[in-house]
Amino acid sequence: MTKTFKQAFYFFRINLVKILAYSFAIGIFMALLAQLLIPLLFGGTPTEELDLETIKPLIQIVHLLVKPIYMGGLIILIYSIAKEQNRGVFSCLLSGVLRWPYMVLAYVLVTLLIFAGMMFFILPGIWLFSRLFLVPYLVMLKNQTPFEAIVNSFQYTKGYSLTILNDIVFLIVIFMLLILLLNILQLLYPVLLVALLLIFQSMAYVIYYRHYEILVETSEN
Repeated sequence: MTKTFKQAFYFFRINLVKILAYSFAIGIFMALLAQLLIPLLFGGTPTEELDLETIKPLIQIVHLLVKPIYMGGLIILIYSIAKEQNRGVFSCLLSGVLRWPYMVLAYVLVTLLIFAGMMFFILPGIWLFSRLFLVPYLVMLKNQTPFEAIVNSFQYTKGYSLTILNDIVFLIVIFMLLILLLNILQLLYPVLLVALLLIFQSMAYVIYYRHYEILVETSEN
């Protein structure tokens, strides 16, 4: 366990309620939105005929619409907690809404770059992830355009790939062990799995923010 992981975990633990309240609120909103849209778009289709493949395009659209707002708001929430600004959930979410066009473009560009890297024997994709994880933070916290953020993320993370990967791999190992344990105990219910995924994702964003502090804020002071 690295020093940055310990610092991020401590931050996450003492602010657990605020961070998870935001994450679960957005998660519930996305589930309700999907439930509202399914009858509207597939009203003529019997419920028993609806499967994952049928509603997959809808899930992808909702994901593309909501995920960048969720990401942006979560970044602002973590930043506001770290800076003791005491911003509420709706204030953070509004920041995500206002920066939505930039976050959508950043999300699409970064996803495409990493996916393209994964096509070349996976390792290039992992390397690209380690160089581009700062992009949404630069878009939200520095008001940079997605293209500026991509260029600057590469500059800030030069020689830093293994450092961030160590923390993320450690987090993934913990998550997989929890999943394995719950599966052995036959407690791996869908609701619990979704909850664990939200916790895992929230913790990951705290880890990214701690590295943002080290790479960006420290270099500016």
